[in-house]
Amino acid sequence: MPTDALPWTPPANCSVQMLPAGRWWDAVQAPRALGEHALRLLGDATGAVIDDPRGKRLAWLIAPGASDPWDMTWLPGIELRGQATYVHVPAVEQTEGPGVHWRVPLAPGRYLTEPAYLLTVLQMATKAVQ
Repeated sequence: MPTDALPWTPPANCSVQMLPAGRWWDAVQAPRALGEHALRLLGDATGAVIDDPRGKRLAWLIAPGASDPWDMTWLPGIELRGQATYVHVPAVEQTEGPGVHWRVPLAPGRYLTEPAYLLTVLQMATKAVQ
């Protein structure tokens, strides 16, 4: 996969690393059922997505600081990972489980998810799975 056009490339030749959020991206983590529904709603509008089967969650990458103004009271179970937090990030070639892997692989044109649209979709998915 050509990732040289990206501003950031995940680790290579390892299974998973803990990397700091807030520099190249922030992460929005959702419980699996909610995340699966949101992923279907996003369709081709999704950016890269990390799947953590053990933690039973999906994580979208968004621009650093983009979720700072979000009101999380409407999104139970959603966790934001920004400055001073870390995220399990799979190797660039890790696109299948059983461990942490790229559910939607990182690629030029498929890097960050548009945060306002992701927020709207997560709100819709939250209502649908309640």
